Amino acid sequence: MNYKFQRAGDTVDLVGESPFWDDRGFLYWVDIVGRAVRRLDATTGQVETRPTDDFPTAIALYADRSAAILSKGLEIGRYTFEDGGFVPLAAVEEGRGPMRLNEGKCDPAGRFWVATMDQNLNPDATPRSMQGARGHLFFVSKAGLGGPFDKELHIPNTMAWSPSGDVFYLGDTMKNVLWAYDYDRDEGVVTNRRVFAEGGPGLPDGSGIDAEGYLWNARFSGSCLIRFAPDGRVDRTIALPVTNPTACTFGGQDLRTLYVTSGTFGLEKPGPLDGVLLSAQVDVRGARENYYAG
Repeated sequence: MNYKFQRAGDTVDLVGESPFWDDRGFLYWVDIVGRAVRRLDATTGQVETRPTDDFPTAIALYADRSAAILSKGLEIGRYTFEDGGFVPLAAVEEGRGPMRLNEGKCDPAGRFWVATMDQNLNPDATPRSMQGARGHLFFVSKAGLGGPFDKELHIPNTMAWSPSGDVFYLGDTMKNVLWAYDYDRDEGVVTNRRVFAEGGPGLPDGSGIDAEGYLWNARFSGSCLIRFAPDGRVDRTIALPVTNPTACTFGGQDLRTLYVTSGTFGLEKPGPLDGVLLSAQVDVRGARENYYAG
């Protein structure tokens, strides 16, 4: 399937991640290695950027739009984009040595799910050799921190829920696998992990869900997205003008604008669009973002 992708905004990310569409007309995302949070005004095309003091990895808005919930380093906290303020809500993996958070998304009940990994970045943002699959899965809610629910995650990516809310998707980039779990929305519990999809072009990174329950997965180093059917079948492969797409989501008033983040980190000779935020009009309506209940 060929869509016409274009550059959205004028920024270039080292590792863009976690695009979150706000139905007021803004797209938020983070540049992990660049230590920045960004916000695109979809009406004007202007991007505002706020620096962070640690590696930001995931962002979602509170349901009342008063602030965002942001993961950075090993902390999850309430974040206000206007002034860059951060109030810690929870910390994870204390005493386990060099680690950091990576993927994060809100579930249909408004919990903010996060996953950890062995630290692969030095303080100066140069690559660090990982010590293995040491990550865990957690969530943060008004009641506090829940988990861990899974273990031995290497580089956790892709968090998404089926439209019915009873299936949770999680991937591991290094293991080149996407898993599906049974999901208990009331209790916030994941069980019955099984392989949803594995192998294919590139490696699995972040994903978005459309209104039909299909998973759109960014394929790091594969220059494409794959749209997976609910049974794990490959429905279509979408070519992209970047080497390392990192995540995607749907936005616009009709949720038919597909946004894709990307990165330049690790590329010897980045192409003209590597690291930019891409957008395209698509023929499938997306699912709305889940907001943090607070």
